[in-house]
Amino acid sequence: MNPHDQAARGGAGQGGTPAKLALLEALKDTIPDGTRWALRGGKSGLAAWLAADTVKDLDLWVHSQDIRPFVRALAPIAVGTVSLESDPRWLRHLVLVMPQRFGGQLLDITYGDLRVGGALTCREALIQVRPGRHGPALSGVAAVSDLLMRKLLRGKTVSPNRLAESCLQWHSAPVGQREAWLGDLRATFNTALPDRVQAILSGRRITGFVRATFLLRAGWASLRDGGVPLAFRRRRRFVLGLRHRVLLKRPVAPVLFEVSGEEAAMLAAHIEMVLAGMGVTTQRVASVAVGPAALWRRGGRLIKAGLYGHAVILFASDETRLPWMARLCGKPILVDAHDGGGDIVKRYCLAAHRWYIDDPMLAGQFAGGESAMAERLLQAVSPLSSQPSHS
Repeated sequence: MNPHDQAARGGAGQGGTPAKLALLEALKDTIPDGTRWALRGGKSGLAAWLAADTVKDLDLWVHSQDIRPFVRALAPIAVGTVSLESDPRWLRHLVLVMPQRFGGQLLDITYGDLRVGGALTCREALIQVRPGRHGPALSGVAAVSDLLMRKLLRGKTVSPNRLAESCLQWHSAPVGQREAWLGDLRATFNTALPDRVQAILSGRRITGFVRATFLLRAGWASLRDGGVPLAFRRRRRFVLGLRHRVLLKRPVAPVLFEVSGEEAAMLAAHIEMVLAGMGVTTQRVASVAVGPAALWRRGGRLIKAGLYGHAVILFASDETRLPWMARLCGKPILVDAHDGGGDIVKRYCLAAHRWYIDDPMLAGQFAGGESAMAERLLQAVSPLSSQPSHS
């Protein structure tokens, strides 16, 4: 089985409509009343998600003022957090991994404005929702932004169903809302792009040239509003060994676990068992290497971990520490006999996906909820990867 679809012993697993329907029901039952949220993707997107046989993101939107209670309500259910991008100059979102009883699906939660990269497609003040069978859904210009603009600005083909749903939402939106939205698009793209959007919604055919134009404009707006450094940080997924290190649809960074004492061998075996359930390869490394052969063996294992995103289990001694190893693998995760499999998975998810974590403090709180586990989760994210939060 592909690691993408494997279980984390309570983590990512196979899809399946019953499990997905159970997840939708759990969202409606768990999310606090009064929370402003919606399913993204429209009817066609939800149908595609339900029909998929493997792990596929369920896209949601949440109001920026409701994101903390929303996620903390789900924290006791979620297996881990694998993304938290919080800079308001770019799309703000976080990704939670659901347990196996929900098919190990990923909740990709956008909060605040709708964007494609750094290009604004619908500001939060214009976002409205409508009731739906499986939960609230975006309506009006927010639905057009989600169903049509998101595809066009990525240079992708818009299916007939998505286009028809976009047209329906466009014509049902109040005139004032439509005019405000078109004005925002003109301010963002500074071109005749909004006129092309109106023409498409009136029946004009979407050609390859049109898709390319939208794609180029999205890139230009993202670089202008977000800047090159931010754009580079958002595209760090292009790394060596990519095909070998994709877990939960995102390439993972190498992670360092540290064990010591009389229980070191037992703890290492426990870590290996838990991570193997996620499809994660581990490399055992001793802090003391005696002789050239041992040094070469240790170096080879660390190189493999760096190239392919493996987890390193360091058998540390009191006399010798390897602080330089943290530069490769991030801060060491200290495991003791009281840590269960769920604790290890949550801490691993944060550390392995630290390239996608802007705000380690907030990510740890989201992953750990209000429990004491939050403080330990924060230790799993390297300070070298953190960026200041703008949320």
